[in-house]
Parts: sequence; C-alpha cells; structure tokens
Amino acid sequence: MILAAALMISLTTFAQDKKVKIGVFSALPIGETKDVSKTGFGLDATYLFEVSDKIDVGFSTGLSFFGGKKVTVVNNDNSTSVLKYSNAKYVPLTGAVRFNATNKLYIGADLGYAIGMGKDVKGGFHYKPRIGYQVSDLIGINTSFTGLKVKGGTWKTINFGVEFNL
Repeated sequence: MILAAALMISLTTFAQDKKVKIGVFSALPIGETKDVSKTGFGLDATYLFEVSDKIDVGFSTGLSFFGGKKVTVVNNDNSTSVLKYSNAKYVPLTGAVRFNATNKLYIGADLGYAIGMGKDVKGGFHYKPRIGYQVSDLIGINTSFTGLKVKGGTWKTINFGVEFNL
C-alpha cells in the first residue's frame, strides 16, 4: 500500500498533462467463452497522467455485460434439455499504461482485477492489451483483447470501441 501511495503521489507530482477518456465497446467472445456467452458490450473510463512525451499511465474502470447463452445438451438417456447460462457483469479495477507511438497511434494495456457480478460469476486477474487511433482531438477508436483469469479457465473476448476525450 505504501508503494501504491508513493506511485500515485509521484504520478500527480510529475505529470504535466492529465487525460480523461470515456468509451463504449462491443465484445465478441472467443474460445470457450463463446460456448457460454453471447456478444457483450461495455463502458470504460480511464484517467491518464503524461509522464513523458511517449508514455501515459493511470487508472481504468468500467462495466462489461455479457448475455448468457442457451445451449441444448444431450442427456445420458439420449433426451435433450436446454441449459441457460447466467448473464455476466464485470467491473475492472486496473492500472493503465499507454505508449504513444505517434501523435495519433497508441499501444497500451490495462492490468488489475475484475469484480464479477451475477449468479456464479467469479472475479479474477484482468488484462486488456489494446491499440488505438486518435481520429480527432475528441474521438478515438480502439481494438483490444480481454483476458480474465478465473478458477477453471480464462474469459476471452475481442473488443472494438470508441473513446471520447474529455
């Protein structure tokens, strides 16, 4: 906790420019995740401090929602039944870093923990590498991969989003 406090103080002390970004995204489940979930959507909020011309660091949070999928299963007696997976919601609490390759293009990642909300929805280690392009001073687009390590596997999605600079 002392290290986290020192990091926050140094970021606010040495940061020359602060950036607030609010975004919306759609998410396509991949791998085993697509077996239990439909497409998802979410909101992101990121607060960044400029630590150099090329690097911004800060914090990110948001809300991701995924609808549970209905699947037909074959029982031992060859009868079928329908299984409905629960809807899943996640609130990530992450650190964020962005490397500004150019004035318009960045590469970055969000790392931290995502709180799972919903019946049988577990939280876990959350990572989200991303690449983004600044279309104008106010609007940017991005794509990312989300991985959420939970007991029994990893929740995986490919995301496409729009960011608004405040």
